[in-house]
Amino acid sequence: MGLTKSLLFILFLAAVTSSSGQVIGKIFNAEYADQNFGDVISYVEIDNVELENMLKNAGEYIMFNIDTKSVRALDGNRTSVHGNADSENEVFYKMSTSQVELLLEKGGQKNTTIEMRPETLTLTNGEYTLEMSDPCPPVCD
Repeated sequence: MGLTKSLLFILFLAAVTSSSGQVIGKIFNAEYADQNFGDVISYVEIDNVELENMLKNAGEYIMFNIDTKSVRALDGNRTSVHGNADSENEVFYKMSTSQVELLLEKGGQKNTTIEMRPETLTLTNGEYTLEMSDPCPPVCD
């Protein structure tokens, strides 16, 4: 009986751990990103100081979208961090703030480019691109 309870407890911990704190986003070499995620359709360049302020206000996750000349960012609950969504159904791209911070560290440049590609949004700093974000909606949890 003791072994069964221990096993159930371990399974419970694994389930709780995997459902919270999930890392969203992966960093690739920019050349790989260009080859595998398609050409950049539009982009906005942002100063890293401004981006870091957004990250501080976002919490664990941040979601991005861009329009003609500006960046819009929401936190994991779709609350505005910078700019606003046009509607509650507008698609933003969710990623872990820790991955964005890692991109800034690895890239080493003072500006980051937020890019719309045919089917996704990416962030590029230096020779590195962050992708593998979750579109919200439909994946907002």
